[in-house]
This record gives sequence, C-alpha cells and structure tokens, in this order.
Amino acid sequence: MPVFPDIGLRRAAGSSDRDNRAGAMWMVASCIAATAMSVAVRMLGDTMPAVQMAFLRSAFGIVLLAPVFLRAAARHEKMPVRFTRPWLHLIRGLLFALATTSGFYALSHLPLATATTLFFLAPVFATVFAALFAGEAVGPRRWGAVGAAFLGALIILRPGIVPLDPATVLAVCSALLFALALLITRPVSQADGAASIMLSSAVVASVALVIPALATWVPVPVAAWGLVALLVLASSGRMIADVRSYSLADAGFLAPFAFLRLLFIAAAGWIFFREGIDGPTLAGAAVIVGASVFIAWREARLRRR
Repeated sequence: MPVFPDIGLRRAAGSSDRDNRAGAMWMVASCIAATAMSVAVRMLGDTMPAVQMAFLRSAFGIVLLAPVFLRAAARHEKMPVRFTRPWLHLIRGLLFALATTSGFYALSHLPLATATTLFFLAPVFATVFAALFAGEAVGPRRWGAVGAAFLGALIILRPGIVPLDPATVLAVCSALLFALALLITRPVSQADGAASIMLSSAVVASVALVIPALATWVPVPVAAWGLVALLVLASSGRMIADVRSYSLADAGFLAPFAFLRLLFIAAAGWIFFREGIDGPTLAGAAVIVGASVFIAWREARLRRR
C-alpha cells in the first residue's frame, strides 16, 4: 500500500511527454485497482480474519504475477530472476507480510478514507528512515514537509480527544512497515531487479502467513470466493500498474495522480458503505497529501540534478 513504491524502475531523468501521459494512465489504473481491492477487503473483513486475506492475496498472487514478472525480467530488465541478497529478500518479504496484514485489518475496521489517508504516511516515514539509516541528505524543506505530515496525522488521530483503537494503530504501523520495506527495496532491486523482489515478497509472505492463517482459518462461503478473486486480481493488477507507471514517468510527476486513490476510495466508501468524512479527517488528509506530494516532487527534482 505504499504510495510511491521505489521498485528499481524509476527513470533517472525527465520523461518525455508521451511517457508521462502513459505513466499517468497506468497510475490512474493503479488507483482504480487499489479502490477495488480496498472494497473487497472491507466486504470480506466482516467474516474473514485479516491474516487469512493477506495469505490468500500472496498465495494466489504468485500464480498471477510470476509469469508477468518473469517475462518482464527477460524482455525489459535484461537480467534473469536471481537472489544474490537472500537475507534482504527475506526481511523485505516479512515486512511486506506484516504490513499487508496490518493494512487489511485497518481497512476492515476503519472508514476506508481514514485508513487510506494514514497509509499515505509511508513515503513520509521512508524519508525519515532514508535520512537516519541510509545517510541520505534531507534538507529543511523536506523536513518541514515531514513535520507537516505528522501534524496532519495528529489532526486525524486526535490523541487525548478520540480514543485510539487497534485499527488506527495498525494503519500507522502498516505505513511504517512499508516504509522500512522501501528502504530495503532500492539496494535489492539494483542487485537483482524488480521482478526478483516482487516474486520473493509474494513467496516469503505466503510462507510466513500460512501458519497464522491456518490457525485462524474460517470457511470461505462459495459466494465469498468472488470477493477473494476480486481481491487477488485487483491487488496484482495494482502492482503491475505501479511497475509500469514508475518505469515510464518520474515519481514527482506521478505524485498528484497517485492521490486520486484517496478520492476514488472515499467515493467507494460512501457508495458501498455510506461512510462520510468528518472535518478533522478531511483537514488532516489535505495536510498529509500536500506534504507527501511535495516530498515526491522535491526528491524527483534533486534526482534530476
């Protein structure tokens, strides 16, 4: 659920207008797929544990994604699927499993727009971790945007006024875990390629989640398998769309399009579940979105320099 997934396919320099348009179209497709995935999770969440949904997503996702990324590795990346840093692949896969499970729990118990807004803290956490652990220079402008984003989160959470519930905490934890996964993604993708890290994440997550999923397993009614199929297809489609969009266009250009996801999910929340957005959540979302867009734009500008 990261907003700006660094998967080793970002363009180092400015893209052409044609590439930017194509990248924007793929990003809109990603937002639509993310919306469908969120709706499926919410509908399944009443009867299915989050860990079971996360396991089904990863396990069935391997079947859908493996042919796509193996073909991409052969044709586009010009490198075979390989795992030269197995421990980093393992850690990233475990972080992905925990982040997905936490995020699915949040989507099942919070208004969709609220959970999605808190997920947008992932690139903010990633900026902090890059400065603390990767030695990346972060200037005062980006630190100001980081501070603004956390202020936006406080506006939404309203600690001391509104009691914190597990779903809210897990939504923030999901963003934090995805940010840690992003920190590992860059060196691993440079060594082994995007196809390798996508496949390893799905495999490691499936293995890590199988025992917890079986321990809490509930029978899946025949009618619910349609929602499971939607969940798997939408999440896999979103991953493919993200790869294509960031391989074509610059992250700074794509940032505003990525946040269409919040509008789509808010609309879906109202249509399917009659969920509204209160004033503090709307204000906090505006602050987080603005800060995250600035961070993405600033990083892209520095990368071009």
